[in-house]
Amino acid sequence: MPTIFLPAYFRYHGMQLIAACFVALVLCNCSKSASVPEEPTAPTLPEETLRQQYSKSAAQWPAAAWYNNIKVRELAAIPENPSKDKAELVALGKALFFDPRTGNGMKTCASCHNPDTYWIDQKTTADGMALHHRNTPSMENVWYLEGKLFHDSRAKTYREQITEAINSPIEMGGNTTALPAKLQAIPGYLRLYEAAYTTQTMTVEGLLDAIAAYSKSISSGETAFDRFIKGDYQALNDVQLEGLHLFRTKGKCINCHNGAFFTDLDFHNLGYAVTSKGALDNGRFEATGLETDKGKFRTPGLRNVVHTAPYLHNGSIASLSELINLLSQGMPQKSGQQINGTLSPHIQNVRLSSKEQENIVAFLESLSSVPTKTERPVLP
Repeated sequence: MPTIFLPAYFRYHGMQLIAACFVALVLCNCSKSASVPEEPTAPTLPEETLRQQYSKSAAQWPAAAWYNNIKVRELAAIPENPSKDKAELVALGKALFFDPRTGNGMKTCASCHNPDTYWIDQKTTADGMALHHRNTPSMENVWYLEGKLFHDSRAKTYREQITEAINSPIEMGGNTTALPAKLQAIPGYLRLYEAAYTTQTMTVEGLLDAIAAYSKSISSGETAFDRFIKGDYQALNDVQLEGLHLFRTKGKCINCHNGAFFTDLDFHNLGYAVTSKGALDNGRFEATGLETDKGKFRTPGLRNVVHTAPYLHNGSIASLSELINLLSQGMPQKSGQQINGTLSPHIQNVRLSSKEQENIVAFLESLSSVPTKTERPVLP
């Protein structure tokens, strides 16, 4: 081929070669696309609703907002009352509970612990033989409190607690030492005591144990929350469910109010140490003598809490809504109130909105049970 024609030759055939390569590349890609399908894209799942997140076992609920060094205990359904005292012993204790002769003839255990009002008296502070400086706690589920009785847990046994209540000049004004002889003179009590103990020889311990047996038989009933946590996931309405979530997360309530009875059974200082008589209440310090216990009180349980106003150890908070609002702000001390000791580090300003506070109150309403009708005994 003449040299002069070489550039033209290569230009012509080079263009053909490039075109052929391009066609081959396109065909190759088309063939590859046909033979190797692309990986399918996983469908995007919708986020679980709050009800879906809680419609499972409590162990799978959203994580709670626990403080450091907290003994983690998830909320739980109410357990069966384990007290199995014989019926005759409970019957003797019930008679003594409602009988003014157990004290000085004027007040009974039921004067403050009224079964018709969830075992409280609905007063700011207990009104026995004189006005007490502390609010009346409920008798429900006291079997769970053994070793930590009274607001400051100064009584370790039921005998201790009942003895103090009977003998206190501001509660029942009685005399437990003289009680056996007084009751032994009443034939009906002899029969009740013999049925319980197979002897008519009364002892102080026997009488105290009978009152303890009756006290431990007092339980709260099943609630909407109990049904929910057992699998009836419609038992809480939407507002109550929001409240449950806030209780465990943003509100951080669960740090002190946990377990089946919504209490850690520990002692905390919320301030509000001034009693209705104007004095400072030392709280747990009166039982231990430890400066670090000044102003501390045992965490109350929350079952039937909406029915047990007024609140706190001194009955200074009239409503549950008011208490939730104060807790949300870190417990600012109202006029006339002050902190005795050191405020608990668990008390923090969590800044709950008004709506969020209402939701928590709605959840606490789900902890209510229908009170069992308590028939007063026919006294001997």
